[in-house]
Amino acid sequence: MSLNVFCRYCGQQISDTDLVCGHCDSRQNFTEPSRDASRKNYEGVIAFVVCFFFGVFGIHRFIYGKIGTGILMLVTVGGFGIWWLIDLIRIAIGHFTDSRGNRLSLIHDH
Repeated sequence: MSLNVFCRYCGQQISDTDLVCGHCDSRQNFTEPSRDASRKNYEGVIAFVVCFFFGVFGIHRFIYGKIGTGILMLVTVGGFGIWWLIDLIRIAIGHFTDSRGNRLSLIHDH
């Protein structure tokens, strides 16, 4: 059974099984919801702990595949502590993603 959703680019209603919008020909990037929420939550805890203790050196960014920004954090000592604090908050509330776009969070979301 397919559901109706909206195109991410033009906003027209399409089926959730359409890979390309029939109105604007834009490729849709639908992702399956994570069925392993406990694994996701575990990764968020690890990311938070690593960020808390070693975040000023960008270690959490290296671990989760964000090498370029990890180097910037290393050179600037966590953006003079500000960038480190922002990353810590983003992980805690679920707005930090790894290099593949997977959200890492302390909170358990369904």
